[in-house]
Amino acid sequence: MIITSKDRICIEEDFKIEAGPGAGKTEFLVNHIKNILQNSNRLSCARKVACITYTNTAVETILNRIGKGVSDRVEVSTIHSFLYRNVIKPYCAFLPTEYELCSRKVNGHDESYISNRYIREWFENEDLGALRHPNTKNQILNMPAYNQALQNWLLSMQCVRKDGSVSFECDNSKAVGNDKASNTQLRINANNLRILSSKIIGIKKIYWRKGRLDHNDVLFFSSVLIEKYPFILDILRAKFAYMFIDEYQDTNPIQAHIVNEMRKDETIIGVIGDKAQSIYSFQGADPTLFDSYEVDDNNIHTICSNHRSTNQIVTLLNKIRDDINQNSCENIDDIETILYVGERNEAYKKACELCSGNTVVSLSRDNISSNAMKKEIEGNDLDRKLLERYSEQDSNSQRRRFLISFVQAIELSINGKYKEAVKGIEWMFKEEENSKKTALYSLIKMLNVHSQYCDYNLMKFYNVVCSTIGANLSGFRKGAAKEFYENTLYKSIAICINIVEDISSHITIHKAKGSEYENVMIVDNKNTKALLLDPNLDKNEEHRIIYVGMSRARRRLFIQMDQLEVEEERQIQEKLSDLMIVRLM
Repeated sequence: MIITSKDRICIEEDFKIEAGPGAGKTEFLVNHIKNILQNSNRLSCARKVACITYTNTAVETILNRIGKGVSDRVEVSTIHSFLYRNVIKPYCAFLPTEYELCSRKVNGHDESYISNRYIREWFENEDLGALRHPNTKNQILNMPAYNQALQNWLLSMQCVRKDGSVSFECDNSKAVGNDKASNTQLRINANNLRILSSKIIGIKKIYWRKGRLDHNDVLFFSSVLIEKYPFILDILRAKFAYMFIDEYQDTNPIQAHIVNEMRKDETIIGVIGDKAQSIYSFQGADPTLFDSYEVDDNNIHTICSNHRSTNQIVTLLNKIRDDINQNSCENIDDIETILYVGERNEAYKKACELCSGNTVVSLSRDNISSNAMKKEIEGNDLDRKLLERYSEQDSNSQRRRFLISFVQAIELSINGKYKEAVKGIEWMFKEEENSKKTALYSLIKMLNVHSQYCDYNLMKFYNVVCSTIGANLSGFRKGAAKEFYENTLYKSIAICINIVEDISSHITIHKAKGSEYENVMIVDNKNTKALLLDPNLDKNEEHRIIYVGMSRARRRLFIQMDQLEVEEERQIQEKLSDLMIVRLM
């Protein structure tokens, strides 16, 4: 059934809504919640509405639109925050002792973090004698390339649900490290990875004993608790009469299982999503779960409107996808979408000129490309493995961690993330009476002398840190570490820093998900050309990522491509006649 974002549907039945970009999903969700607050007889001081969305930005948007005075009746959060608040925090003390979680130390959940110290502790605690050459226990611990391969493998860890149980799995293709001596990649072989996989719970327990949880742990323990103590589901159903999940196409099997358990009794569940915007497979998201979510046929709806973009942008988006044909509700005309062929910084300048100085947001496929845009670095030879090489070249982990933490704090501050910046370096000053205050003062000092190191090598940055804040760091002898510091620019390290929830004008497409901008430029990546020539949103996630980026634009959309052959230009023009192609000199 076709509906609009303003239509009302039954508040006492499960529903599924498919809606493309700019369709007004948030407007529909907010209106539906307000309808429930006004007309439902199932709410009380003890029963409320749960609204689950994907990002903290989306949470704030929904809360602001619902209005003040309803926080006791509506709980809006991300799925991890919801599970932590309603399952982990109140019931983690019930977990079996075999997991060794120190519940009294649990205080929130963080991004995954891999420490060499924890790896060594893991290896000491586990019987890993079965590991064989070339990846024996000593080889992995002491050879930088294999050690880096192990860290990369561990960082790929996901909590998965298979055959009714949950476990942790890593992506074996990530178990690769760079060997500086041979200038080749070294890999941990499949047999040794199988042995490590069988012992992987051991490294998790090291974190759990310290009360440290990451997002995967929240899913894991939520699933374990609900399975062992079904009364938790009864309490959740009693507490939440309604639950709505936005961006359901980005749900993973564990989240879907919990939702399905919730809807078995009492709780009304509604899901909203769009398969063409599913771009989080690296977090375990499975877009087929949206298709398989079953409700009565009368409660399956589609919103075909686009309230965000101009007629020109909507026309282009419609030619790229073949399942939903959107109509432009605002009926606003502007310039055609422009494909610039040439260097990205030159294309960005042209886009800004055409927008008369108004902000143009560049959206890149990866973090290092978006950071390169911030610093106007050109070229496609960006070293995406630089932080790994840094770890290999400088064996002094204390010095390396100190400097990397300060680079991150400086870059966070430049992007307006002062609270996160101070938090990231507070550990350096734990011996001070007020570590947070000292960290802040030290950061301000480094920002005040930014010009003294931002365009120079890492050795200059090291010297400025030591002289400006009195850091007592180890010096250098002749060798690989000294050469790395002298031959690596500060900005080369800085563009490797990941700014979570970046609010600058140069961000990744994943960070832009859920947002919209007046003017957008898509920065070229190896899949841009393929999307324009032969789009396949159904099976190709890389195509979906670019589509999501393009659909963020309200008024003007620009696409940058490094190179384009004459025949390829002809094919694109034939397929996308509304796309203007401009070659830059």
